[in-house]
Amino acid sequence: MTTLFTKIQSISDSTSLDELRDELAQISINFNAVNSSNIRDFAFLLAIAEEIIAEVALGVLVRKLMKYRREDVNDEVLWLLLAAVLSRSNITSPSALRISLLGIASQIQDWELPIFALLVIALDTFLRNSIEAEDCLISQQTLDFIANWGENYAKAPRTLEQVTKLHSLGKSVLDQVNEPILKEEWSEGLDLFFNAARKAKYSDQRIGSSSGELLKKFYPIKTLENDKNSDENRQVYSKISNLITSSLAAVGIVFCDEGLSIAVHIDKKAKPANSKSVASKSVEPQEKAKISPESICSQNLCKYRKAQRGKTKERTAYSRKTAA
Repeated sequence: MTTLFTKIQSISDSTSLDELRDELAQISINFNAVNSSNIRDFAFLLAIAEEIIAEVALGVLVRKLMKYRREDVNDEVLWLLLAAVLSRSNITSPSALRISLLGIASQIQDWELPIFALLVIALDTFLRNSIEAEDCLISQQTLDFIANWGENYAKAPRTLEQVTKLHSLGKSVLDQVNEPILKEEWSEGLDLFFNAARKAKYSDQRIGSSSGELLKKFYPIKTLENDKNSDENRQVYSKISNLITSSLAAVGIVFCDEGLSIAVHIDKKAKPANSKSVASKSVEPQEKAKISPESICSQNLCKYRKAQRGKTKERTAYSRKTAA
């Protein structure tokens, strides 16, 4: 990987992007092989390389992916590529990544799978930023994804406020569409997404562990410590691990906090007794959230929050009594 990246960096610095694209296109990719070093090489480019290189790399990957029969594509490979892009700390509004990533997302057939469901909060944020982009091609391609694949995408956990925000932004893009037939199709698809997402309930308890286990499958100890590309592999592992942790934290808020639409039923015993149906605030994954996966959405976490609210009420009642 070090040699590959150094070569790619030198090409991007000194010559045209066409040469860089040709260089990447010559690399053989097996979208059904979890243990492929080439998949990890591309994951490194998507997660770590500068944006222009990541754009070219993802464009090459999507073109190669479209030549595959869907049944020959491994969901776990799709997850790694999606997670690698979403782990980037910043993606500019006009970036080609915003269109190319839709080519990966559109290949995902089951968003209820816990490995994909966990990434939805981060992907929702990505999609909202794309819809709000000044580039009408990016905003309309994003709307097209939601309209055409939204009914399946809607099955993952999210708050009602997240759903409403995406729906509202999609409607604002529709207002700028001049083609009547296309506008009608997109409007129908957007409404299907909204109606499905606001009613969705999620119950797969593996959402708290499956992504971490899969990441270790791609990056076992020997790959992180003894491989010739250990440094690069550790960088990617760290960034995706942070994404998983922040996503778990966000899902924990979706599930545990009162005042939020309950979309995740991981631990039925931990379900708040008086949960409301309308979200009072948005939930955004924080890249550096310091919450361990083991504590997210656990019964202890919910009990702790309830106990803290109880103590607050007791202090308030005592203060009023003392004042009286």
